[in-house]
Amino acid sequence: MDTSPHLPPPQTVHQPIAKQRRWRPLVAGLAVGASLSAAIAVPLTWQLHDQSVTSSAMGSAATPAPASGNAGLPDQGGTGSTTLPQIDPGRASQQVQESTGEQASDAESTGVLLIESRLTDGAGAGTAMTIDSSGLALTNYHVVEGATEITATVAATGQTYPVEVVGHDASADVALLQLVGASDLDTVTVDDDGVSATEAVTAVGNAQGQGFLSAQGGAVTALGQEITAATGSGTANGSEDLTGLIETDASVVGGYSGGPLYDADGEVVGITTAADGDGTSSYAVPIDDALAVATRIESGHESGSTQIGPSAFLGVSVAASSSGGATVAGLEEGGPAAEAGIAAGDAITAIGSTSITTVDDLLDAVATHEPGDSVHLTWTTQAGATRNATVELGESPVA
Repeated sequence: MDTSPHLPPPQTVHQPIAKQRRWRPLVAGLAVGASLSAAIAVPLTWQLHDQSVTSSAMGSAATPAPASGNAGLPDQGGTGSTTLPQIDPGRASQQVQESTGEQASDAESTGVLLIESRLTDGAGAGTAMTIDSSGLALTNYHVVEGATEITATVAATGQTYPVEVVGHDASADVALLQLVGASDLDTVTVDDDGVSATEAVTAVGNAQGQGFLSAQGGAVTALGQEITAATGSGTANGSEDLTGLIETDASVVGGYSGGPLYDADGEVVGITTAADGDGTSSYAVPIDDALAVATRIESGHESGSTQIGPSAFLGVSVAASSSGGATVAGLEEGGPAAEAGIAAGDAITAIGSTSITTVDDLLDAVATHEPGDSVHLTWTTQAGATRNATVELGESPVA
């Protein structure tokens, strides 16, 4: 048993890819579109849309339909609220327990973090795991992508810390976090002998943003899997491929993203990331792959999809436009887009010489730039007028 999980050498050996599936985001009810701080989100977090951002141009996407198999958005306590739901474990209803799993044990909670994030147009919740007592932690990148503020609560003690994103790899859907001011934290125990098909596993996570940990048991059904990740919600649709994943039959829900997948010995074998549309299968990034990303980030080796520090930031959330372009659903106050005069409901149609016809086009275009780059924006207002401006891209506030 490895009791020192901090960045062991990568051991990545997978079976050949057996199949490719369309999967649903485990973000039970995504916020509209995706925040433009870097690459495409691969959601499995629980997100609430901030109704104060709603405009007539957003249509039905303002309150997206929940992912299949989830209970839908909880009562947010009035429009405009971005406060995440907090449920007292002692008073959690039987219905919630049945849909999210059993309450996690003390052993399953050790080293696990409850993640809350504030987005341009709402709030989100997910899970992370501590890999070093100084407060280094792993989660999925989509849990923190586009966040303007992140906090982490130690599930076992209730202690809360502000979070900085040290770096990320969007293609692997892995982010390395630092809990600011943390020390002497308990860590998870990482498996060092691999996982096999049919092996019993348990997924642990902040189910539906409930504010405490739930656990769902299952078994490994396949290794080395490839999935096509549906990104965005409502009318904002894109896709991203993830490979080399562990497939299980653990029935997880929104909020489990970034949480540990344990083997029967209580050692982490993966990071829960996604689920099938019918809820019969879930997928996890192998822990060796995630730790390899963390090793590259800590070594300062930025290349390919591995990025250290902030991303370029336009300061909008977007949805696909029926007339072309990417419709602005919300703006970060004081951000580059807002300063240029773009308003909610406008459609961004070009960045420089690059035409924007889909949400993915815009995400990709922003991701090619660094903070501080000047870019020429073209957009169409709700009234149909064409506007242009040159803006300086900012730094993503968090991720």
